[in-house]
Amino acid sequence: MALSEKQRPLGAGANTDPENQTLPSPPHKPVLTSDPRSWVTGVPFLIWQFTENDFPTFIIPNSAFGIFGALAGSRLLEGPPPTVEEIMWRIPIVIGYNWYMTFIFDLANQRGADSVQEDAVNKPWRPIPMGYATMDHARKLILAFIPLALACNYALGVWHEGIWIMVLIWMYNDLRGGDHMLRDPLIAAGSLGFNGGSLKLAGGHDRAMTKEGKMWVVMIALVILTTGYIQDLKDQVGDKLRSRKSVPILLGDGLCRIVIAGFILFWAFVCASFFQLKWWAFALPVVLGAGIGLNGLLRRNREADYATWRTWCFWLIVLFALPALSRF
Repeated sequence: MALSEKQRPLGAGANTDPENQTLPSPPHKPVLTSDPRSWVTGVPFLIWQFTENDFPTFIIPNSAFGIFGALAGSRLLEGPPPTVEEIMWRIPIVIGYNWYMTFIFDLANQRGADSVQEDAVNKPWRPIPMGYATMDHARKLILAFIPLALACNYALGVWHEGIWIMVLIWMYNDLRGGDHMLRDPLIAAGSLGFNGGSLKLAGGHDRAMTKEGKMWVVMIALVILTTGYIQDLKDQVGDKLRSRKSVPILLGDGLCRIVIAGFILFWAFVCASFFQLKWWAFALPVVLGAGIGLNGLLRRNREADYATWRTWCFWLIVLFALPALSRF
């Protein structure tokens, strides 16, 4: 999978020793100034800049969980199954929910001094290292958007899921749970709020989840817990700079890749068996999962790790589609 220029890893001549990293001056000026008019165009621009990279890897997959789950009908949701037309009308709401909650997480995650230093190495295209925003701008934006998000969640009927995510954002960022062994459990726990809220919004908030639906949400959280640190393979240089205890650093790069490959293949079989799929649907997550595991084992460089991570995100979407495929 080709990477855009802003996603390309450090060049061969770059200094990858975290102890000797120097932070370059931002190439751009902040889009928010003392002129109130700058906020009219600047805020939408920053919303996109903070969340752009999360669309293919987080916002779209989480939205797909709810949409495909609703298409499974009575398997995951109680009461009369929603029609395809009803689900189609709710797709913008599902995407919007995941988008504004992800924006709040990104603001909290990227506004600290340690985060800016890490992003200058791992993700230099982010808006603060690029100079489009400052840490104070991010603080002001999160202060404004948390009340807006709470109001939207209450109106949409996903209040509990939203509060759950807010607490986890606080634990992950402000209490620095993301720097320690709680990192992956917190991310997996957050998926309960994102995926559960997406399913509720796609199917209609008046429809409760069935026992099978609740089991499916929890199962996907376990998938993310045991394989989600595949995203940390590409970030090991910056994680060492921040003294972050990510799984690849704790286990070692080689062993971590073996563990990831094993869990991906394990969950591919478990999830496909859970819905008792026909052979062609059963093969989809298994074959793709095997390819992801082999790619991670055989191609060990930062650019390949980006591609492996993004393919893993697509594999999640394939898993999320299994409830709908079980109807065929």
